Amino acid sequence: MRVSAGVAAIGCSLLLLGPLGSGAAGAAALPGTSPERPGPRAYAFAPDAEAVEGTASSADAPTLAAGGIYTDEIGPGETLHYAVDLDAGSSAYLTTVAAPEPGAPVASTDGIDVELLTTDNETCSSDSRDFGGGLNVSARPISASADRTVAQGAECQRAGAYVYTVTRSEGGDGAVWPIELRFDQEPQLTRLPEAAPPLESWETEQPSPATGEAVRVAGGTGFNDAQPVGEGVWRDDIAAGATLAYRVPVDWGQQLALTLDLGNAAGVDEYAMTSAQLTVELYNPVAARVGDAATERYDGEQLSLSAFTPGVAYGNRFEDGAERLRFAGWHYLLVTMGPELSQLTDDPVGMTLRISLEGQAEAGPAYASDPVQAGFGVSEEMVEQAERGLTDAELAAEQASEDKRLRGYVSLGVGVALGLGIGAWYLVGRRRALAAAGPPA
Repeated sequence: MRVSAGVAAIGCSLLLLGPLGSGAAGAAALPGTSPERPGPRAYAFAPDAEAVEGTASSADAPTLAAGGIYTDEIGPGETLHYAVDLDAGSSAYLTTVAAPEPGAPVASTDGIDVELLTTDNETCSSDSRDFGGGLNVSARPISASADRTVAQGAECQRAGAYVYTVTRSEGGDGAVWPIELRFDQEPQLTRLPEAAPPLESWETEQPSPATGEAVRVAGGTGFNDAQPVGEGVWRDDIAAGATLAYRVPVDWGQQLALTLDLGNAAGVDEYAMTSAQLTVELYNPVAARVGDAATERYDGEQLSLSAFTPGVAYGNRFEDGAERLRFAGWHYLLVTMGPELSQLTDDPVGMTLRISLEGQAEAGPAYASDPVQAGFGVSEEMVEQAERGLTDAELAAEQASEDKRLRGYVSLGVGVALGLGIGAWYLVGRRRALAAAGPPA
């Protein structure tokens, strides 16, 4: 019998263990798919996203507004320009999510580069992301993020016009990719925060994985429909070529501990000579990837991957390696199974997520406006939603039902009060009539 097991950490050495609409046209269908057995779902773009067209010249670049989400598309080797206006006191984050069609023939060097520039062509920050992972890479949503961090002595602190560029490399996939552009702006501070705790002050020993009865959930396709999950045990199935997305509310001072258990595949040929690549990636609230991807070869036998992050702290933005664990909010987990799984089995593989949060939630920095509303904080409602595993649609339906029930109670109360009032009016009128008639003869 073959045995394959792996333990890996999501991200760089600071992650304390060692070892996103329409799809691109022309992508090849995954083996084993049919009308009866459809392939993996394409990335779901934000329903309120605005379509824009980036330009080859920065002079004609469309303007992206803070708090907005936009869609565009980009071809191999193409560079697109967008205009942004920044104030003098808010940290700003511009993230591009590239979403090739599941099953697209991407190469490890396929990817995107982003850069935030002043109008006189000085670089504020830049980032690159490709599929990596060697020969058998999987098409999946990837993101790259540039930012302007407000800090004394840092680059690009003035208010005014800036340029954001997105460049796609030329690789194995010749199709046009849909992209999503996200412009998040962190609220300004009313006073300077404390420095980040030393990295050695965080817990470094992976806690025991969460246990208990697993709750069934269905992972989303990306950042817009990611399945909320909280502390506990969660069960899902992953198919060949699929990316499943989950989101966990991680508050200030908390460390995220994750164990992903992948079960054995049913009906695998004992002598099969292929394997599929499992890829696990962690992203922060602005959809910027935290550290490196964790990858493991899956040949049909059960395996396990684990990760344990440092705590979330404002000052992490000034620490190399931990800079993207810089704010509280929804953190995203994207799990991708390589298309080669279809050569091992026709069925999805069972997957269990064991999630825990170490450390008590702490007070955040002194923001001038509501950080939760801006996407940079955690509320009690978010924690409850995640603990119950409710999607946004399920939460809205539940709230609508509660509102309807409340309206029913109010209507019933009004009816009862009105009936009592009419009865009282009748009795008073009756007594007055009797009094006016005098005593009986």
